[in-house]
Amino acid sequence: MLSIYKNNCFMKKVIINPGCITCGTCEFIAPEIFEITDVCRVKKDAPIEQCTDTINRAIAQCPVQVIEKQD
Repeated sequence: MLSIYKNNCFMKKVIINPGCITCGTCEFIAPEIFEITDVCRVKKDAPIEQCTDTINRAIAQCPVQVIEKQD
């Protein structure tokens, strides 16, 4: 797993925990990271290391707070 350093933190992985309501907020904020079909998922080979600020914004805006980052 790739670890990156940006904005004084390491972000290794982004996880969507059970409870997602597939509202589309995360995909709207970070379409290069999240994809919603019948479920929400993190795209394979998503450029996590280049999008930490956007991911943090999606985490903050998730209405059910199921997006988690592992630093």
